[in-house]
Amino acid sequence: MIVPEPDRAHIRKAVSDRGLDLEELRENDSAATWRVIVVVDGDGGVSLDTLANLSTELDPLAEQWGGPNRAVTLEITSRGVDAPLTEHRHWRRAHGRQVDLEYVEGASGPTRGRVGDLDDAAATVRIVSRAGRRINVDSVPLQDVARAVIRVEFNPAPRDELDLLQDPGATGTGVHEGDDR
Repeated sequence: MIVPEPDRAHIRKAVSDRGLDLEELRENDSAATWRVIVVVDGDGGVSLDTLANLSTELDPLAEQWGGPNRAVTLEITSRGVDAPLTEHRHWRRAHGRQVDLEYVEGASGPTRGRVGDLDDAAATVRIVSRAGRRINVDSVPLQDVARAVIRVEFNPAPRDELDLLQDPGATGTGVHEGDDR
């Protein structure tokens, strides 16, 4: 272990003090230069300034980890758009975003859709998806999802999908006529 427990506690507090979540603390001590990667995320995303300030605060700790004969590279980063949605907070933060979904064996649902509201108590998420001109609104149990990742979109989300995300009573399937922009 590269990072001693007291320093891990300091990292958790420094991240928390900025209103962020510590997603992961990875260590690699198998190379000549050791690497410590601190992965953070937040409800409003993570700015470069925040990452830089966190790095500045944690760098003095990292200077002590390797000792005089072993360099340590400290990297402070955010989850990234291609990180899988594994926690409830990831699903909440993905609201309105399009995701690609894979299901556990025996479960099925839309393979691509837009993330709606998360029901923490029921552990389900609303997914708005398309099949041709038909728009479906499904309540997907999170336990049925084997993997979900955000799909990068270069165009604005279709207005009719966003409207359904705002309608808590929207369920089932239907055909939407008209312009989808």
